[in-house]
Amino acid sequence: DLGWSIILTIVSNWDPVKDITAQDHQLVHCMSGTFKGASQHWSVTEKEAYPIITAATDLDYLLIRSKGFRLYSDHRNLIFLFALSEEIKKHVRGKLQRWSLKLTELRYTIEHISGEDNVWADMVSRWAGAVPPASDTIIKRWQLVEAPEPQQLRPLGPDSEWPDAQ
Repeated sequence: DLGWSIILTIVSNWDPVKDITAQDHQLVHCMSGTFKGASQHWSVTEKEAYPIITAATDLDYLLIRSKGFRLYSDHRNLIFLFALSEEIKKHVRGKLQRWSLKLTELRYTIEHISGEDNVWADMVSRWAGAVPPASDTIIKRWQLVEAPEPQQLRPLGPDSEWPDAQ
C-alpha cells in the first residue's frame, strides 16, 4: 500500500504450451515509486491501477506493438475494469474511467496471475520491505524572539504641541 512498481519483460521465444511462469523472461525496464500526498488515500483498486497507467503513459514507446502485449495483474478487479471490450464500463466513474480510456490507445491482453506465481512483484515487494520505513514523526523547533520596540514616525519632544482642529 505504500508504493508501486512496474516490471516490463520480454519473452523472445514465446511457447504457448508453457505457463507464463515457465517462460524465459528478460527484464527490459523497471520503475517504482511511493504514494505521497493525496495518492496515499486512494482506494486499493486505484493504487493497483496506477502503475498500469504510468506504464501506458511513460513507456508507450515500448508498449505500442503491432501484435499488442500481455498485461498481468494479481488484482482481479483491474482485469474487469481494463479488459478490452466494445463498451466503456458504465459503473466506472472519475479517475478510473479516465484511466481506462487512456488504455484504449494500446493493444493488449490483460490476464490474471495469482499472487504466488507473480514472482516479479514478490521480488520487488521483498526489496521494498528491506528498507526501514521513513519516520512519520515531525519535529518542529521553536525559538522565542523578543519583538523590538515600535518606532515612532516623529519623536515627540516635551514641548511639542498638537495642532488644533479649528
